[in-house]
Amino acid sequence: MKKINSFTVLLILTIVMVIFMLITLQRPSSNSDDYDLLYPDLFAELSNVDQVKFAAVGQESFTLDKIGSDWFVAERWNYLADFNKVKRALIDISEAQILEQKTSDPEYYSLLGVNDIAEGDATSRQVTLLSDGKVVADLIVGNQRETNSTSGPSQYHVRKAGDAESWLVQGYLQLNPVILNWVQGEIFHVARERVQQVTISQPNGDVAVIQNIGEKNKFGVPNMPAGTSFKYPQLGYDIAGTIHELQLEDMQPIADFSRGDVDVVKAEFITFDGLKINSETSFIDGQYFATFKASFDPNIVQPAPEEVQAADGLKTAGQVQAEVEAINKKASPWAYRLAGFVGTNLMRAEADIINKSEQSIPMPADVTGGFGAN
Repeated sequence: MKKINSFTVLLILTIVMVIFMLITLQRPSSNSDDYDLLYPDLFAELSNVDQVKFAAVGQESFTLDKIGSDWFVAERWNYLADFNKVKRALIDISEAQILEQKTSDPEYYSLLGVNDIAEGDATSRQVTLLSDGKVVADLIVGNQRETNSTSGPSQYHVRKAGDAESWLVQGYLQLNPVILNWVQGEIFHVARERVQQVTISQPNGDVAVIQNIGEKNKFGVPNMPAGTSFKYPQLGYDIAGTIHELQLEDMQPIADFSRGDVDVVKAEFITFDGLKINSETSFIDGQYFATFKASFDPNIVQPAPEEVQAADGLKTAGQVQAEVEAINKKASPWAYRLAGFVGTNLMRAEADIINKSEQSIPMPADVTGGFGAN
């Protein structure tokens, strides 16, 4: 009985000590707002940082390279990175403030999530900033500390790679270790109100057309009898808006892309100011892939509805030509994987767009056969 009691007491004491140690590791020891920066000199060096490396267990390690004034994702065929995200991440690291010194004993690193990435069970993220090959900051970001605050900066346990000491810091260190989070997600942007007509052509020759009906962002179907309606009221609006802030899910070089024997559906978007966007989309292994090409055609320029003109979003011929050059420079080398909603709209057949119902689609007052694909 004495042995059992002694063992029980020892177990309780051990549990109490572990709980106390965890509380001590997690709790800041000071409420002072006068904090030191984790990297006091980093902000002044940010303009010289030309490479950022990310690593995390279970994620693909990747590198962001600065070339000129732009950033590129090396492991995604040097696809353009999101400049604002990279800029924000660099500033956030430079502004991280020390709240408290933590443990320097490697035995306890895993409790804070600041153990080395090389350890297979590590949950940390490592972000390395370099300038001309020289490391200027190498940060291991561990567990986020729970606080009562629902806004403002958060608290993280961190450790400088190679240093024994770990720290509790305050800042915005949501440094996503997923490579696709850092690519420039927007392929291109064409304001919905500029769209005059969309034509979708199936491989079997079937064609579906929607047209602006003479009001801003209002679309109908030409040459259809009364009683025709969209499958849902906003469908014409959604189809016309497919190229409004068009986003990618992934990409691959067009030279490496193959559709195989899968059908290709072609869509053409034309605007009141003469921009033409052509897409070719296929459904491959459960995913949508598309390529895009822009051109300027002065023959399709049409007077825009008054509401569209008032929005001041239309472009001059020279501006459209510059837009075409920019879109093709960025998009033409790539095949893009798109979200299901976007891919579906690029491939819709007429039967997927309209049906017969009591709600009719208004007709464009000046339809004379439309401005279909050439």
